Amino acid sequence: MNDAPASSPHGTVYIVGAGPGDPDLLTLKGAQALQRADVVFYDELLDRRLLDLTPAHCERIHVGKRGGRPSHGQEAINAQMVERAQSGQRVVRLKGGDPLVFGRGGEEVLHLKAAHLDVEIIPGISAAAGATAYAGIPLTHRGIASTAVLVTGNEDPNGSRSPIDWATLARLDATLVVFMAARTLPSICRTLVEHGRPSTTPAAVIEWGTWARQRTVEGTLADLAERAADAAIASPMLLAIGDVVALRSQLMWREFKPLFGRSILLTRSKDQADELTERLSAAGADVHTLPLIELLPTDDVGPLDAAIADLATWHWLLFTSTNGVRFFFQRLFSLGLDARALSHLHIAAVGGKTAHALTQHGLRADLVPDEASQDGLALALSERDIQGQRFLFPTSDIGRTELVSALAQRGAHVERVIAYQNRAPTIDTTGWNPNSARFDMVVFASPSSAHNAFDVLGPTAAHELMSRCAIACIGSTTAEAVRTLGFSVQVQPAHSSIPALADAICAFYQAAD
Repeated sequence: MNDAPASSPHGTVYIVGAGPGDPDLLTLKGAQALQRADVVFYDELLDRRLLDLTPAHCERIHVGKRGGRPSHGQEAINAQMVERAQSGQRVVRLKGGDPLVFGRGGEEVLHLKAAHLDVEIIPGISAAAGATAYAGIPLTHRGIASTAVLVTGNEDPNGSRSPIDWATLARLDATLVVFMAARTLPSICRTLVEHGRPSTTPAAVIEWGTWARQRTVEGTLADLAERAADAAIASPMLLAIGDVVALRSQLMWREFKPLFGRSILLTRSKDQADELTERLSAAGADVHTLPLIELLPTDDVGPLDAAIADLATWHWLLFTSTNGVRFFFQRLFSLGLDARALSHLHIAAVGGKTAHALTQHGLRADLVPDEASQDGLALALSERDIQGQRFLFPTSDIGRTELVSALAQRGAHVERVIAYQNRAPTIDTTGWNPNSARFDMVVFASPSSAHNAFDVLGPTAAHELMSRCAIACIGSTTAEAVRTLGFSVQVQPAHSSIPALADAICAFYQAAD
């Protein structure tokens, strides 16, 4: 992606297509534009997770473009983009679908060019291709359709203002893809039949195409309008007409995913939730993250520094989380040491992810229990003679102490030293409504995330969220914390791991279906 020329006194405007809905359909070049934006003007029908790609300083301006509803005037949007670009900012105009397919992107580019601004168009996946593909409807297919025509259905075919030659379209041996047809669907179907298109022609409407709430209703030109009305199909909606629609029964794929149509909230930061997000998304879920934990270095590094300075006197190093590994090594490195300082120690990791975190520092855990929990670690250590052994246990300020007690009872000396602090984050939840978010499930990966929900969201919103949604917990300790708060837990895997949790969530919904 090119920046504005060095001699340019102003910024560049990037007209970016966001795709039809699924944020994973954003192009790489579109993502790069967002990552470098100073200001983003974004439309209504966009997944807000796309805005998470923007840098911290970026200003996000909602310009609310959605057909049939009050929105910002196009002239006002144009004027704001010109003003920001002329001030030297890098401007992104984020539009649903493809900006040049019924998106008024061409009009915006002409206005920006008239203001002598540098403009770059970054195409997106149009709903014509994206929504139909997600519904299992090909636009063309050998031996069935070799032509596809994109049409706007904004105007009633029987109205005097309609710019579309529906008579010609009815005679074409082509797939018709009609945008913005929710209001005019009955008239479009009737008009095509009146002009000679067989009433038995297969047709389908796709509501919220590529989103988690996607719904598809099939029929023919004779009965599709009635079927769509019975299903309460509404905007945003795409209409597909032609023999290719009959292939949907063989080509549809998304509806078969175990979590299709499910919206799941993960209560961890995005970077910590990546693996679970990938697994749930691959199973068809619409995954959102809301961080309910903020991890920070300890305010008082004295005890940890003293323990590190005294490493020669320790026999074991215990880690019960990847965060313990991360913050311990941050402090170790800040003191001018590295993994060589641990060469004489035995190292125990609570589970596979924690053991993997150690490998990032060139270390292999000497002990990893079968059960990924403090109880499992205590049981694994019970097979060893630890009388008189010294254990260093870097943990959080609210970490559990059961392991310390279990090892101390067997004659070991365990020093629990605070490596990091666990806090409820300060995030802007203004207007955050658990009802409108339409989550089916909320997932907790630690007891503190469940408790922090009440501090972050407020008691009323947290109670509403946890009462209305199914709740999944990664392990017994987290599940116990949720039950202590007065809520039931629907999903708890037999083993405390991300793969097991993802599998358990899929099994829960497959059983429900």
